[in-house]
Amino acid sequence: MTSSAPSPAPPAPAREYLPLLDVLRITAILGVVLVHVVGGGVEAGTVGVGVTALDMAASAAVPVFLMMTGALNLHPAAHRHGPGAFWRRRAVRVVPALVVWSAVYMLLIDPLAGADISPGIALDEIITGRTAVHLYFLWAVLGLYAIAPVIAAFLHEHAAREGRRAWWSGILACGWTALAFAVPFLTAGPTAGGALDGLSPHRPLEAGALTYGLAFTGYFLIGRAAVVALPSRRTGTWLLALTPVCVLALTAVYEADRGGAGAGTGSLADAGIAVLGSGYTSPLVMAYATALFAGMTALALRWRVGPRAQHVLRTLGDATFGVFLAHFAILVLLRQLPWMGDGNELWQMAVAYVVVVPVSFAISLLAQRIPAVRLVF
Repeated sequence: MTSSAPSPAPPAPAREYLPLLDVLRITAILGVVLVHVVGGGVEAGTVGVGVTALDMAASAAVPVFLMMTGALNLHPAAHRHGPGAFWRRRAVRVVPALVVWSAVYMLLIDPLAGADISPGIALDEIITGRTAVHLYFLWAVLGLYAIAPVIAAFLHEHAAREGRRAWWSGILACGWTALAFAVPFLTAGPTAGGALDGLSPHRPLEAGALTYGLAFTGYFLIGRAAVVALPSRRTGTWLLALTPVCVLALTAVYEADRGGAGAGTGSLADAGIAVLGSGYTSPLVMAYATALFAGMTALALRWRVGPRAQHVLRTLGDATFGVFLAHFAILVLLRQLPWMGDGNELWQMAVAYVVVVPVSFAISLLAQRIPAVRLVF
């Protein structure tokens, strides 16, 4: 009797450099900075509808980052050494930055901006994932990394079906998130009167440090879907043509909410306005970000560049992580200057943007040259 050893699994395919992803990373970080620079003025109503529309256009920046995270971290090559190696490598990249920058913002930047800090407040900010206004993203990424090996195993079980599985799983996950975050708005009052009077508010999912990853799983999956099962170029063109319509719709929703709709009166119309304007869990934002990312991959994922351009794009793309971490601190420091006031006037926003972007990139690029410092950039 003879026995044959099982044939070894084929090696994971190497990950080819895709310049589009670095271009999207650079563009997305510019959008993140823009949101934080103009957000106060948009909320305060000190700017016109044009700046509001610009703010709504930039609302795709964080979802695009999440999609790129999925595109890269659900690739078979990322898991070729097993879950342990995957988790260790990602933890080294994210955990030190999360710890150090959370401390920087809570202990230095927040008090400078006039915020109170105490042990109880600090613990609450950690639980809610709000150690800084933007650091929830790192909690989300850690959550996504935690479940990535399971998702990757499901997607890669049948290579020929990976794209289809990723698309359907991503769409279903986005739908689940949109519904979970819509429920509080839909149950906050007598939305339909009659038999529904007295319906108590419900919150199936509380956003926090341990749940952001679950909420953003749809974006994570769609990022992989858009690079492994490319839409046709014609479909990509139509998807990109849809994005200005989404921006106009988001702007209209925001202006309607500012005008008093969605203010909690209990009507279905108000609830709908609140759901559509509920940030990254809004179905409208999900449709916009998906159309933008999938449209760009359909048209430009096959684009390739030479070694010199690749070096520039890689360098700037890698610097976006440091820009993300440091830019808000620079913005807060800049706004301490007397002539910057509250930063909500149009000229103040313009000054802030043209200062914060290059300074953030310069600090990040410099930090990457210093061995110990680069661990938190």
